[in-house]
Amino acid sequence: MAEAPLPHIHLTFGRVASRYVDVRMTLPSNPQGWRLSLPAWIPGSYLIRDFAKNLVGMVAETRDGAPLPITPLDQQTWQLPGCDEPAIVTYAVYCADFSVRTAHADSDHVFFNGSSLFLRAHGLEQQSHQLTLDLSTLPDTWRVATAMPADPQVPGGYRADDYEALIDYPFEIGEFEEVAFEAGGVPHRMVFSNPLPGTDFARIARDVARICAVEIDLFDGAPFDGYLFLVALDGQGFGGLEHRDSTALIFPREDLPMRGESAVSPGYQRFLSLCAHEYFHSWHVKRIRPAAFENLPLAGPAHTRLLWVFEGFTSYFDDWLVRRAGLIDEAQYLSALAQTVNRAVRGKGWQRQTLEDSSFYAWTRFYQQDENAVNAIVSYYTRGAMVALMLDLILRKAGRSLATVMQRLWQSHGAVGLPEGAAIERLIESVGGLPLGEFFADALRGTVPLDFVPLLAEFGVRAEAVAEPPFSVVDFGAVVGGDDPRVARVQIVFEDRPAAQAGLAAGDEIVALDGYAINGAGWQKRLDRYRAGDWVSVTGFRQGRLRQWRVSLGASVLNQWRLSPSADSGTAAVTRRSTWLAVADHVVGRDE
Repeated sequence: MAEAPLPHIHLTFGRVASRYVDVRMTLPSNPQGWRLSLPAWIPGSYLIRDFAKNLVGMVAETRDGAPLPITPLDQQTWQLPGCDEPAIVTYAVYCADFSVRTAHADSDHVFFNGSSLFLRAHGLEQQSHQLTLDLSTLPDTWRVATAMPADPQVPGGYRADDYEALIDYPFEIGEFEEVAFEAGGVPHRMVFSNPLPGTDFARIARDVARICAVEIDLFDGAPFDGYLFLVALDGQGFGGLEHRDSTALIFPREDLPMRGESAVSPGYQRFLSLCAHEYFHSWHVKRIRPAAFENLPLAGPAHTRLLWVFEGFTSYFDDWLVRRAGLIDEAQYLSALAQTVNRAVRGKGWQRQTLEDSSFYAWTRFYQQDENAVNAIVSYYTRGAMVALMLDLILRKAGRSLATVMQRLWQSHGAVGLPEGAAIERLIESVGGLPLGEFFADALRGTVPLDFVPLLAEFGVRAEAVAEPPFSVVDFGAVVGGDDPRVARVQIVFEDRPAAQAGLAAGDEIVALDGYAINGAGWQKRLDRYRAGDWVSVTGFRQGRLRQWRVSLGASVLNQWRLSPSADSGTAAVTRRSTWLAVADHVVGRDE
């Protein structure tokens, strides 16, 4: 049998019931030896995850079976000695994280990202890598879903152009439902694991095809020859991670439409927006990307101040693209936009952290949030989406749009990383022919409110300030709840509001309100009996010690927004709104 091309990775699955995937990596001979490492993070998810902690029993030997010592250099890097023969490294990976970011294996399926399994051989990153899956121990009904190109010369074989490509193709192995469609002349597939009976896969494929067609049209072509949506269905999980030619999603199975349904429910609308978001990343993040993410900086944090561009813009476009595809009406779109705005303005975080700093500190602050995050940080997703909204409306008033900016970005940075600094600001100004220095100073490097209300009014949209649920009757100033039938747990405390002023803190356990027992399920109904200005006596425990607090309930805090078409808008405003939220010409009139 001819020797496989090198480097070669071989996976076996005889121990998936114990959550192990076994890996054998063959490396060419090298008198200087090999430095091996595993990524510390996965592109698209900016947190050090230390994937190497899941490697078990790593050993190395020559092709003839002579042992090779492995010298650890740090927690995720190892050194092999020089050898005149090919070296074989074997190890197991414990796969127990059911998420889109790592790997999960059990007796029902196997899912993995290459960054969790595949060692990097330093010096061979630009060389083609071969992967072989030995499925002989798995049930005959299991299939493989991946966008990695198959190697027709090798049973179970796949080939990646280089190491970066090798770790950018997620795999799903198991039983699943599969549907196919075409968008922009490009074949697409959707794979659904663990769906409910009666799920309308044909409708989902039609709807997602419309979104994909709109995005391909926006960028004047697809950057891939085929695309795969891997959808893991769960009870309540939600998330997505982008890849160059595919995406991995987790979504609640109950929210997908059943056969016979025609309306777009809020849950299904969220699924469509998730698909639009991750698909948009095929251009914007995977190809247009920060210069800081080039050259595989996977050993430690890769800091950038530009995540407001990459995730914020994408978070603005995702709902807009669902509307552009004609799948939701204006009211549904404005409701989704209001949810984005409301998440951005909640709490005091936007007063404490700039948008650029939110991007830079994503590794330790945004991705490691605690109960005080609402008071301390701002999201580059949601506030970034607000900046994108305002830029889009400003540019549209000048006869351009943020879509034009994306097209220009694609042309200028589709193959070259976007540098830090003001390059993106200058590009936006050049598209609109407008000086936007003051806007950028406030929006990106300031902590001032974003005054989007007058802009929306010019597009015939009314923004009404409303109280944040559950504070629509009175403001207690804390989120209280939990499933324990004995206590109500304080989950979040908002600074400078009644609960904080009374001394309550996250983690406190409340057992009585004005002397009557209370739990999380009954908390809000009980609180609604009071009015602003009332004093309430709160009894509870902190770290096992009985405590008493007196809280002066405040008036409803009007810190959230309801968006709707304005009934008294002039003709010019209505025309602007109609253009902004128009359905794409090539999907108008299509049957849903």
